[in-house]
Amino acid sequence: MRKKNFRKFWLGFAEALLLATAVSLPLSSVSAATEPYQAEVSTGAVTLAPGATKTITLKFKNIGTKTWTRGKNATAVFLYGDTTVFSNATWLKKDLPALIREVSVKPGAMASAVFEITAPATPGTYSERFLLSSGPNAWIKGSVVNVTFTVAKPAPVVQPVSIKTPPATATDAIPSSSVYKAELTDKGGIEWQLEPGEQTTVNVKFKNVGSATWKKQGAGYLSLYTWEPKYRASAFKDSSWGTEAQAAFLVEKEVKTGQTGTMKLVLRAPEKPGTYTESFQLASEDTAWVDGGSVTLKIRVTGADGFIDTAVPPTEGTTPPGGSYSSVLLLTSHKAVTVAGSGRMKLTHGFKNAGDVIWNSRALRLVGVAPALGVYSNVRDESWPTTTEPVKEQSVTSPGEIGFVSYTLKAPAKMGDYQVTFQLTADGRDVEGGEVSIPVTVTSDGYVDPTPIPVPGPVVGVPPLSGDEASLPAEPIIRVGLFRTTDDLMKVRGITDGMKATQKGNVICAFAAGEIATASFDRTTKLYRLTGPNCTSQSTEWYVMEAQDGSSPLEITDYSRPVSWLPGANDNKFRAKLELRFTPETDNVWVINELLLESYLYGIAETSNVSPLEYQKALLAAARTYALYHVNRGTKHADEFFHVDAHLDQVYRGYGQEERSPNIVDGVVKTRGQIVTYDGKLAITPYFSRSDGRTRDWTEVWGGKGYAWLKSVPVPHDVGQTLWGHGVGLSARGALYMASKDNATYDAILKHFYQGTELRKAYK
Repeated sequence: MRKKNFRKFWLGFAEALLLATAVSLPLSSVSAATEPYQAEVSTGAVTLAPGATKTITLKFKNIGTKTWTRGKNATAVFLYGDTTVFSNATWLKKDLPALIREVSVKPGAMASAVFEITAPATPGTYSERFLLSSGPNAWIKGSVVNVTFTVAKPAPVVQPVSIKTPPATATDAIPSSSVYKAELTDKGGIEWQLEPGEQTTVNVKFKNVGSATWKKQGAGYLSLYTWEPKYRASAFKDSSWGTEAQAAFLVEKEVKTGQTGTMKLVLRAPEKPGTYTESFQLASEDTAWVDGGSVTLKIRVTGADGFIDTAVPPTEGTTPPGGSYSSVLLLTSHKAVTVAGSGRMKLTHGFKNAGDVIWNSRALRLVGVAPALGVYSNVRDESWPTTTEPVKEQSVTSPGEIGFVSYTLKAPAKMGDYQVTFQLTADGRDVEGGEVSIPVTVTSDGYVDPTPIPVPGPVVGVPPLSGDEASLPAEPIIRVGLFRTTDDLMKVRGITDGMKATQKGNVICAFAAGEIATASFDRTTKLYRLTGPNCTSQSTEWYVMEAQDGSSPLEITDYSRPVSWLPGANDNKFRAKLELRFTPETDNVWVINELLLESYLYGIAETSNVSPLEYQKALLAAARTYALYHVNRGTKHADEFFHVDAHLDQVYRGYGQEERSPNIVDGVVKTRGQIVTYDGKLAITPYFSRSDGRTRDWTEVWGGKGYAWLKSVPVPHDVGQTLWGHGVGLSARGALYMASKDNATYDAILKHFYQGTELRKAYK
């Protein structure tokens, strides 16, 4: 198919954006439309090694008046020209990389196409163009995307380290050395979350505590190798690595005793989603392993935008007997799903029609969920057309073509591992080979048994925010699970004031500002240990590190939680108390922050510091209600001795967030103690990012009897948007626009989203 004279075929109207691995591109500004079909596009650049394969994504916005429909003879991405040296075996045709992923794309909505390209063997700079079709020999105006591919020369091969006295096996202890010794001071973060193919740089820092100077180049230069087992080929290998196992090199020219060196470790996520643990070890080349120079990173690869091959295509010409409905699952967006309880995930599968019957319609039918836990294992999303079918498609799939089905899966509410199975049907009949089974890992409980609980305070009939405050209880304490440790210890220091280590309120040791205390747990002896300046202690009881004044911030010096948009920022400071605690039920060692509830709200990162005050106050009141619900109930994380998780419940970043967000702190102060109640009881207050013009009734999403204040309500400012989140309760976008455009007060916003509720003050 020739595309050189495509201009006479313009029938579409698009705005295109290229998204490729490690490429971030601005979208050109679009001038006012003077024709029914026109758009502007951006250009992009992709770098890869000779012969390497990379997944790229093209995104297009429909800014015309016609709906796009997916298909080879409808909307698909074509090569501008007939052939390219970047073609890949997964392409549908030599000039047809992929169909758009969406079944239909209405005006104003986004379409995407994901496909693989393979670099030629010859290094150099290449230019290719792609465009979007809207039918046979019809091309969407303005959708041409220019991509520059740089095929980089191979990096010089660095021979693997040869240790003079290596361990006999990878599991042996690292040889002790008084010359080459290190202490890990910063591993660049606590957990990394990447999409398949995404690249990130981790700066791992070690202090030189040996007697030899570390060098960047020359004899005995320092580098970082894969470990456990040593020299293994890592799934996160990047083209910047020296070899399959030599992952990183020293940044500084030299690092003398007492100084800190940085290993710049570049990671490239694999295509397979899941949670990975990657270990690395310092080595002085041809000399010795560096004692104490080990680091372990926990990396979570999320669901991919790109497709993943899950089956080998059938041999051409081997069609089943006449009249048969059969298929081969060729493409799927996720081999496995990892998500929080009741979370949502968009899935897409591509089935090749391997029979000789035309499919006029296709659907998926839910076969079952294992284990079956009743309402707690429900996976139905409110977008499903029926209770058992997540998707129905009315479009033709001829023999040999691929039929796509896209739908939203809601994760079970109960934490655990599940297997969700669907069956492809065509024209109402089960299709042979059309079963797809998806492993689902639920990382935390969703909304389970959220029965409202009584709230102490004003009795029914008293105006919500008036009355005798002296009769109210004191401000409650909340316990926040910050993170699971990987080494069963934490190092803490007071920043502006002294610090004390206590057990059950009794002071064990006292430390001046800046002095570092180390608390650890020995899994063998089941003993907690405490060390620091002029202090050594051990006990079967845990230690609590407390600010001297009870509220000042403490710093966890061996913890890193970078702020992506603020270079150098590290959210490792938390107010009041820090506790290292072993949890027998889960065999984890947690770092827990215990502090006053209002101080906790200072550090949550659920909204921006520059958002309207009334919106902030509404969201903070909902967040306070959610937090108090779990404090009073005390069951969600009871096995691990805290109330809320800093990552999986409400996002909490501690004192750093507080320092950056004076307006949010002001919003907390102005709504102190205020919670959302219904009929005199605390009302659970879910919230989410964005609706599609209305919120959802509780029963639509989570089933059960529902709650009177969680009914579907219109969200005018979200009309035309897509649902982002579970849809129950307060829409953050809708609330923000109510505050900024309608001048709505925070109490009016809350009453709109939580019908029939009132604000009450729960504590002094």
